[in-house]
Formats: sequence, C-alpha cells, structure tokens
Amino acid sequence: SGKMHVQSDSKDGHKAEKAKEESSLDPDKYLEHLLIDGSQEGDSGEDLELPPWFDEQLFRRGQNYFCEYRFVMNAGMLAGLIAVLAVPSILRVLSCTRQSSTAFTAYRRYVRTIFHTQAWYNNDISDRSGRFWTSIAAVRRAHSRSSHACSRRGAGQITQKDLALTQFGFIGFITMGAHRIQLYDEDFLEATSHMWRVLGHLLGIKDEYNICGRNWAESKPRLDIVMRKVYEPALENTSKDFYQITAALINGLWHINTMLSVDANIFFTKRLACVKGYEYYSFDHSNGVARDPQQKLHYYDMGWWDRFVVSYGLFIVTYLHRYAVVRWYLNFRVWLVDVLTYYLPYMAIWKFGFKSAYVRIFRSGGEAQDFAMGLKDD
Repeated sequence: SGKMHVQSDSKDGHKAEKAKEESSLDPDKYLEHLLIDGSQEGDSGEDLELPPWFDEQLFRRGQNYFCEYRFVMNAGMLAGLIAVLAVPSILRVLSCTRQSSTAFTAYRRYVRTIFHTQAWYNNDISDRSGRFWTSIAAVRRAHSRSSHACSRRGAGQITQKDLALTQFGFIGFITMGAHRIQLYDEDFLEATSHMWRVLGHLLGIKDEYNICGRNWAESKPRLDIVMRKVYEPALENTSKDFYQITAALINGLWHINTMLSVDANIFFTKRLACVKGYEYYSFDHSNGVARDPQQKLHYYDMGWWDRFVVSYGLFIVTYLHRYAVVRWYLNFRVWLVDVLTYYLPYMAIWKFGFKSAYVRIFRSGGEAQDFAMGLKDD
C-alpha cells in the first residue's frame, strides 16, 4: 500500500512538472501566467547567486556585443524605458517614488540607470567583489525599498509581472526589431537573451516569469507575445500621465544628448511596438498586418524638427548602420557622450548646477551609492 502511494505521488508530480514544462514553452500560457500569477508575487527571494544554467562564455559574448552595437542598443533601451511607462502598475510606482516627475529628477534617475546598465556590460561577472555585483545588489535593494514603501502608500508593490515587463524594456526592441536594421546575427540574439536571462534572475525574477527562456528559440515567442499583447495596446492608448512622465524623461536626458525630442522618441517607441499609424517605411507592415489606407499617419502630426529627427535617425540605423565604419562612428559618439556625462556634464551643470549635475552610483571606495527616494504621501 505504501509503495502504491509513493508511485501515485511520483506520477502526479511528474504530470505537474510536465504541465509546467509545456506552459513554459507555450507563449500564450506564459503570458497568462505572467499577467495573472505574476501580478501577485514580489521578488523571488533567491540569494544573489548565479543560477545553475549560467553559461559564462555565452554571457561574456553578450557583454562584448554591447561594444559592437552600442549605438542601436542604447537607442533600443531608451525606447524600452519609454514603453515601460505605458504600463499602469509601473507608472504608479514611479509616480510614488517621485524620481521621474521633473526633468531634474528624471535626469538623475535615468543617468543612474545608464551607469548601472554599463556596469553590467563592462565589468567582470567572475569578480564577486567587483562593480558588477555591487551594482546588482544596489539595484535589487532599491527595488525592495521602493516596493515596500509604495505598497504602504497604496501604490502597489513591484511584482514579478512588473520586473519581467521592465526586462522587456532592456532587451525587447533591440532583439525583436533587429531585422529592421538588418541585424541578422543569430549569436547576438542568443548571447544577449542569455545575458538578460541571467540579469533577470539576479534582479529577482523567477525562472517561470523570466521573459528570456533557455535559448533564443524560447525567448523570441515570449518577447513577441508581450510586445503584441501588452505593449502594442498599452502604447496605442497612452494616458496624459504617460506623456508627462515621458516628457520629463526626455527633457532630463536632453542634457546629455541634445538630439533627443519628446514627440520623436515617442514615435520611435510606438513604431518599434508596431502601433498602427506609426509606420515609416513600407516594410514596417511586414508583421503580417495589411496597411489600412484609411489609417492616419502620425508622422505628419509632428513639428518639422521632430520629423527631421525621425527621418535622420531611421535612415542612419536602417541603411547605414550595417557598415562597420558607420557603426564605429556612431558607437564612438555614444562613448563620448558617456564620458562627458561622467566627467563633464556641461549642459546639466548649466541647467541644474555643478553639484547636482554629477551622478555617481559608486563611492570612492567602490561601495554602492545609496538611492535617494522622495516618496509621495497619500
């Protein structure tokens, strides 16, 4: 009798594991699980340790690709940050922490975000006392503090759903939109998705909710369904709050890149998310949806400067970025902006003052600089 009971339990456990496995492979089931169950769970609670499936060589290749595609990866992440602001639960937390509501607070918050992302790409993951791990621990602590504080104030906690949707912001558009810039490097997609799977794990995302799967073949349908069923409708129906906080983001970052423009960057983002009316080239309709001749094209709603930024930017990344010399020039420009942002943020000094313009995520001894939160009362 005892043996029969053990076998039955074993068989049931095997069935549950098989069902979970099928769910992880089915993008529709993944999305349903993320949006329903993921909205009820906070940080994974896992220790800050590398997962058993970590592949060091693949991770390092993911880091190295940042040097090769720095310009387009930065552009993709900026569009992702804007898209994330269209998710109501994330927007509530950002509003609660009051770190993104003005050009000044957004400048300091998003320059910190840029520096942390650079720390993950540029530092050795094998050095446990190095800046990679210091940065990861600092960001995870900041998420925990923000989550608890905003939950107490009725804005809700940071959930697994929020973390995974934010993860899309960092990887979604550069991978799902790679074909738009004629980037057909399969190893880039494989290595980048693995790197962000590892980063997601370290930042508190459970494997079952991680938008990056075991390989690119598993990651691609997850990213695709999240883009089509979460971000496309969210960006199609944006709120006044979305526009205000996006304007603060772009107006803040304008002090490190004066080519940034609110309407142009919103256009870039909505185009990448395949929102109707934000197409620019004829191949923007190659996602299987036929062009509606009655559809209004929002490109013509913008002013002349925004139209110029859109036309100039899309021409460069679509037709010129494929050439190594152009990539080198564009990547050098981004590198130069990063150096000036760190050592001499002259536009921010002019606008915000000398002391406020300088942003640091590490202290002189290598420890993490604490995040300052100006929490909004009820």
